[in-house]
Amino acid sequence: MEKKLDELYKILKSREMIDNELKELYENFDNIFLHLYPNFVEEFNSLLVRDGQFILKPNELLNVELRIFALIRLGITDSSKIASFLHYSANTIYSYRTRVRNKAAVPREEFESMVMKIGIIKKN
Repeated sequence: MEKKLDELYKILKSREMIDNELKELYENFDNIFLHLYPNFVEEFNSLLVRDGQFILKPNELLNVELRIFALIRLGITDSSKIASFLHYSANTIYSYRTRVRNKAAVPREEFESMVMKIGIIKKN
């Protein structure tokens, strides 16, 4: 019995279990977000210069950069809150945001406000 408890304790402390839970959380987030904004990746890429656009890997819904801007699209603009959700440092999130803004095909200072408009139906 004690051996099984030790084994269970090791499993619970293992980083693998946490990593698997986070992976599942992000997959669920990506699926739900893309259900709400099915053209997000295409519209996001249209705001970037061609060389800066994101090409996702097979079976990848969003990558880290797109997930950051998906959170921004949802109104979460505080880098520390984004960092907490994605398990990165606030400085890392800031760096990602800056790097992507530097690839903008639109004015850099307007980039994030344009991201906030992705998915809004334009009326004639």
